[in-house]
Amino acid sequence: MWFFLMSYLKYLINRSVTQVKKRIAAKGGSASYWTSHLVVNEEFTERETSLDHFHWRNAQYPGYIDLMPVTGADELVVLDYGCGPGNDLVGFSEFSSPKKLIGVDVSKTALAAADRRLALHSQNFDLIHIQEDENIIPLESNSVDLVHSSGVLHHAQNLQAAIHEIRRILKPGGRLQVMVYNYDSLWLHLYTAYVLQIEMGRYSDLALLDAFRHSTDGPYCPISKCYKPISFLEEIESHGYTGKFKGAAISCFEMSILPKRLAAIQNRSLSREHRDFLCSLEFNKYGHPTYSGVIAGIDACYEFTKCE
Repeated sequence: MWFFLMSYLKYLINRSVTQVKKRIAAKGGSASYWTSHLVVNEEFTERETSLDHFHWRNAQYPGYIDLMPVTGADELVVLDYGCGPGNDLVGFSEFSSPKKLIGVDVSKTALAAADRRLALHSQNFDLIHIQEDENIIPLESNSVDLVHSSGVLHHAQNLQAAIHEIRRILKPGGRLQVMVYNYDSLWLHLYTAYVLQIEMGRYSDLALLDAFRHSTDGPYCPISKCYKPISFLEEIESHGYTGKFKGAAISCFEMSILPKRLAAIQNRSLSREHRDFLCSLEFNKYGHPTYSGVIAGIDACYEFTKCE
């Protein structure tokens, strides 16, 4: 019993120390936070286990890999903007034959993890550290065919600067494929607005979008936004792109809380916006909820082309 109590006490202390470190890191901005809060990552020693993790991670978001493909990039210069520990770089190296593969990130910790992992899959890659306040990518203008950015731009300190710099390095007619968090999602309308704020009573004193920020990538994540598709399209196209909303992928977590939908609709404390959203959901042949004909998931995916 004594050993159990001491072990549990040690666990609580370590958890508290970790939370304090993340809180301090968050005050230093996104780069500081993402250095201390690395996304889901493992250390791999074999190509097969790394590749298995790639498939497992994508399976947590049904439909994602079809909307954000890593195939079809043969002989292209591909840049992963905000590559993190390299999961999508693994995909491009395994399922395409890019002329050159480049990963950029604000976190040196993430780039070090990506370097170790990519070494199991490819020798033809470059990893570049950039500063979040300047967003300068040290590449020539009009030199990249495809920029891939998954789950990154909604954390950007300066979205306009990031989009401007990405456009600079893209070739005329080059493509930018993006995933950002979706406002029209179960994550926002069911998990954040009902499960967290009402059922669990967490962040109930915060505005909805601030509660959303706490809900996604750790409670101390300094920036985490979500966008309605029309708003995100207009924002990016204003910087010299033409674009389209390809659709959204839902997380397995969102599917797991779907049974709470009816209780949420019946709860009068839930605002009408969220009740109307949940009432209007339909379901496709896979059992995935749709809103206005689009999967009501957190991963909204877009494709943009640089105007010439």
